[in-house]
Amino acid sequence: MWSVVPAPGAAQVRDAFGVAVGELRPHPGGFEADAFTDGRWFVKLWRQQPDSDAALALTAELAARGIPVPAAQQTLDGSYTSMCLGRRYALFPFADGRQATWDDADAIAQAMCAVHEIADLLLPRTDMDEWCIATLRDRRDHPWIADRRDEVMANVDRLEAVIERARAIDVTHVVCHRDLFPQNVLVDHDGHVVALLDWGLTMLAPREHDVFAGLCGPDPARFLRAYSAQGLDLTHLEYARLARSLRDIAVRIDNEVDLDGINTWGFDRLRRVDADLALARPFCDR
Repeated sequence: MWSVVPAPGAAQVRDAFGVAVGELRPHPGGFEADAFTDGRWFVKLWRQQPDSDAALALTAELAARGIPVPAAQQTLDGSYTSMCLGRRYALFPFADGRQATWDDADAIAQAMCAVHEIADLLLPRTDMDEWCIATLRDRRDHPWIADRRDEVMANVDRLEAVIERARAIDVTHVVCHRDLFPQNVLVDHDGHVVALLDWGLTMLAPREHDVFAGLCGPDPARFLRAYSAQGLDLTHLEYARLARSLRDIAVRIDNEVDLDGINTWGFDRLRRVDADLALARPFCDR
């Protein structure tokens, strides 16, 4: 389990970033980090591995290209994170908005499309290596999944086969966030996107590795229409959709956290994969 730690103090932030902050109060965070804000600045305090400096520097590049992304602040020594009680944290301007829901699917899809139109960014290229495969094989007898071991292993086998097929398909690579779900989007009271968050997984990858997120919502066809999807590759969609559900199981087992999420984010969505792919088929060429 992850320990609870307080926010960095104002003096810590000033000494690290050269920025004066007010009282940092807890703010809704996410699975990987705790969060704090004073209403002007936002602190992301990672529980484990922080985003790389390259990923944090990317936020400024995206903001400069007109994408609504809060740009991470550099520290006085030129890096992007500092330490607080053994954990790394980063500082961003606070973006005022509510967390999106699937009711905002059109806005999310259109923002995703705008990201995919960006050219000339130097980013790592996906290799589709999936750490969750080894983790789930090694921990197949974990008590949280032991009663569904056969189901997990069948899907791990399927993922390995899909990766092999996907690697043989030549498709265009674009800037992919790779986790552009509603929890990483803030919208204003009119439903317009004000911030796209958490760029730590960003790579050059097939657009399907982002678009799959829409398949996880309640109305995949609506999302794909809003994205103006056509000519998608079904194999890459299958890879991305399947891998996400298996990762969501593996990370919870590996860290011994969020037993409920094993079902909500893992098994429940895993059992929808084929139905979701069937809904996406009219938007695919192959």
